[in-house]
Amino acid sequence: MPPPGPELFHARRYLWLQPGPNRPLPAQPYPPRDRLESLLATPGAIESDATWRAGLEGVWNGLVGDGHREVRLKHRLPLGLVIKILQAGWIREGTWPRGAIAPASDDELEPDVSSPGQTSVFSPTA
Repeated sequence: MPPPGPELFHARRYLWLQPGPNRPLPAQPYPPRDRLESLLATPGAIESDATWRAGLEGVWNGLVGDGHREVRLKHRLPLGLVIKILQAGWIREGTWPRGAIAPASDDELEPDVSSPGQTSVFSPTA
C-alpha cells in the first residue's frame, strides 16, 4: 500500500469497490414474494387495511417480531419491498401518520444565506 495521502485513499477505495468473495446469490423466484410485490404495487396499498389483512401483517411480524414469540422470515426480500412493509406497519402502529410523505433527502447541506454561493453548516458569527 502507498504511504498516507491521496494515493492510499485511491488504492483503498479501489479495493473497497471490488466484489467480495461471498456475493449474495440473486433472489430465486418465490410465489409468496411475487404475490407480496404485486399487493404492494397497487396505488394506496401501504395504507390499505385489505392489503394488511391479505398477508402484509404476517410479513411485518417476521421483520419486527410480534412481541410474543420469535418469528423469522425464511426468504430474502428486496430492500425496496422491506421499506414498504415497514412503512405499512408503522402506519398501523401510529409511528408513521396516514397520508404522510417522506421528506426530500436531508443529506445535503443547505446554502448559507449570509454568504451567497457557499455551503456551510456553520454561521459566520459562531
